[in-house]
Amino acid sequence: MDNPALQRFLREPLLHFIAIGGLFFLLYSIIDDAGTTSVDTILITPERISQLTTEYNGVWNRMPTDGELDNLIKEEVRSEVYYRDALALGLDKNDAVVRRRLRQKMEFLTDTGSYLQKPSPGELEAYFAANKQGYRSEPRLAFEQIYLGKTPSNDTVSLSLKTLQSQPAKDPNTLGQRTLLPAQLKLSRPNAIDSVFGEGFYSQIAQLEPGEWAGPVISVYGTHLVRTLDDLPAHMPLLEEVHATVLKNWQTAKAKDNRAQDYAERRSRYTVEILRSKDTGKIVNKENR
Repeated sequence: MDNPALQRFLREPLLHFIAIGGLFFLLYSIIDDAGTTSVDTILITPERISQLTTEYNGVWNRMPTDGELDNLIKEEVRSEVYYRDALALGLDKNDAVVRRRLRQKMEFLTDTGSYLQKPSPGELEAYFAANKQGYRSEPRLAFEQIYLGKTPSNDTVSLSLKTLQSQPAKDPNTLGQRTLLPAQLKLSRPNAIDSVFGEGFYSQIAQLEPGEWAGPVISVYGTHLVRTLDDLPAHMPLLEEVHATVLKNWQTAKAKDNRAQDYAERRSRYTVEILRSKDTGKIVNKENR
């Protein structure tokens, strides 16, 4: 082909788009002609209308008017028409989004059954015993602190501590330096305390005598005097105390096991051949049923 103008014309994206569109139209016409001997029926049942009404009420917190319900039904019909014609054209084939959605729906069906299961006598107790440490509550501490600066002198630390110990009613806010750090923390877990004052701060104040000012306690910001106000030790609960949480976790674990078993059964019906080389077409990995 020696005509440059013709070559440019054949490379035009618009021409490609028209050609592809024409191919789809031709394919649809063939399929449509093949089905002219029978008329497809789209049946909108009272049950489906009830579902549409419920969905509308869930979104708008009111029932649809007659006109709104008519529009909902029209949209349902429109969706079904496009859905059926898309399937007829094979638009669901080799579509990653469609495949992923269908997989999710299949897994959802399996999981739904799992979450409706009830443990047999003794099964929940056995699960709790095997996973007991996961339900152990963390210790918590409440305390107040005075920030003395990045590197206060030993005399400053000692004098401030003696003042607090000899004058229990003295306002702690009159001592120390200004800081954006909280003067008090309510009952908090170790990781929450360390997230504010730096790693290792909790382990230092956990050793202090409750209700007494002590220090120096070192944080990532500098030196502090600390008084613990309240503490709750770690607690291993009884099953009755965490029954709802344990049941939910058991059902989640059951769903995971059931999904794996369901897939294994489905997978056993197929032989998978994996072509890793495009050049030879040789099957280098074959997984039998």
